[in-house]
Amino acid sequence: MHPHVKRRYGDIIRSTGIRPERALEVGGLVGPKSLMRFPEPADAERYCLNLTQQPADGEITAIQANANDMRGVFRSDWFDPIVCNATLEHDKRFWLSVAEMRRVLKPGGLMVISVPGYVRGPERETGRSTLTYRVHYKVDYYRFSKRTVRDVFFAGMERVRVEHAMTPPRIFGYGYKPQPASRADRAISHARRVAGRTRRFVRRRRARPG
Repeated sequence: MHPHVKRRYGDIIRSTGIRPERALEVGGLVGPKSLMRFPEPADAERYCLNLTQQPADGEITAIQANANDMRGVFRSDWFDPIVCNATLEHDKRFWLSVAEMRRVLKPGGLMVISVPGYVRGPERETGRSTLTYRVHYKVDYYRFSKRTVRDVFFAGMERVRVEHAMTPPRIFGYGYKPQPASRADRAISHARRVAGRTRRFVRRRRARPG
């Protein structure tokens, strides 16, 4: 992992002030490069999910599983933060993993994802092409745009931020899973819908001839 990438994750996690109860890294390793080694999740239950088996670790629980379907591994709304670095480009069905990460994230929880991608910018463009990260590892399927990160990875989430760094670019996205609406909020929303239907009904009646 590039030092800048690890540093950026640390900055994002620290800026939220989060002190998690349970934390998950998808596609990471349990060793010293794990994103679960930051001080913020040090007192949390920490899990690292990977397709390959990893050696036992006294601090982080290694889980061998496919992130495309974590239903037999983790229940819904369970983790405070979920982090995922340089993994989704190797995931043939990355959209399933993203949906599963959103499922197991607690309402109000933080999700942070980084991927190699491409961005528009005069300093990075040569002719009609854009720079992107080299092909790496034996399975390397995708490169992502900032719009993909915002509109696909973080669809339906709140306070979403997307940025890029480094050359070739790495794209970082982070955001929060919405809290369920309270009973009072649901009642207000229902009242507004009823009032809107009433106003439309009255306008139609008034518009009728005679």
